Amino acid sequence: MKLDAETNALIQKRLRQNLGFLEISGCAVLSTGTFSVVYLCRCSEIRHTMAAVAFLGVLLVAGAGVLAMANATIRYRVRNPARTWLVATVSLWAGFATGFVVGDYYWNADTAKYYAYKEMASYVDVNPSVDKATSYMDAGVIYFKEGTSVLRSMALAFRNGRTYCVAPIYLDPLQNVSNTASSKTPGFITPRSGTIDFWAVGVDCCGDTGNTFTCGEAGIATARTGMRVLEDKSTLMYQLAVQEWSASTGLPSKHPMFLEWVTDPISVEESMLNTSINNFWRNAVGYFFASLIASYMLHMTLRHWKFV
Repeated sequence: MKLDAETNALIQKRLRQNLGFLEISGCAVLSTGTFSVVYLCRCSEIRHTMAAVAFLGVLLVAGAGVLAMANATIRYRVRNPARTWLVATVSLWAGFATGFVVGDYYWNADTAKYYAYKEMASYVDVNPSVDKATSYMDAGVIYFKEGTSVLRSMALAFRNGRTYCVAPIYLDPLQNVSNTASSKTPGFITPRSGTIDFWAVGVDCCGDTGNTFTCGEAGIATARTGMRVLEDKSTLMYQLAVQEWSASTGLPSKHPMFLEWVTDPISVEESMLNTSINNFWRNAVGYFFASLIASYMLHMTLRHWKFV
């Protein structure tokens, strides 16, 4: 059956519309898939336990991007239809770059801490008035003896852009209220260990002077567990704060260890893992819709170009 010119034109128009929809949605799926693969290679257990596999995954995706770009370039130069390949190439590289950057960001922000705690040691029944931090240098989590708490009344705030808060963790009294004990530091009692090494810390949680220390779960009476602070920058600020504290009280802190004061460290670790998983799905879904819009705009732009 022979179709008239008007019917044939309508069919061709509908076909082009269908192909355009497939190109747009297909490139969005390709870009999101690329984003997801690279993101997981940079921010998941693969990176921690199989670093070589994670690196190979990123390398393979980059190789696919190079091949797609080469094919699109060749088709364009020989005047073959290249729009689909050009959009696919841009989509692939956009997914690669975004997945790499965003994955690295969330790895350093949350996920790396979870796996670091899993590898570090846990200690129980530690007495902060007797034990020294040098005996627990590989600690990730420390469960202190019953009765241990944070001496919030002796907290100190150190300002350097943000406020870094420190407060000593103690079991035996540090303040010599009756002034009957002999001490080189009037008004204070040096602990039996000869040093105050364990510190509860936090950022922007103690007011301007340290008089309202609410960092972590320091206000909960049943809390007696510390999770090691792993960020180098924060550790440096806390060290400066402890030096200022020691200078003002005269009490020594030879090898300070900085801890986030919590009630249930296992729940905190599980929360870190759940946050990591939720971050991935939220970013992947958000990226899909963003790539769908970008793919549509790119497709509409290129359809007006000659030889594309």
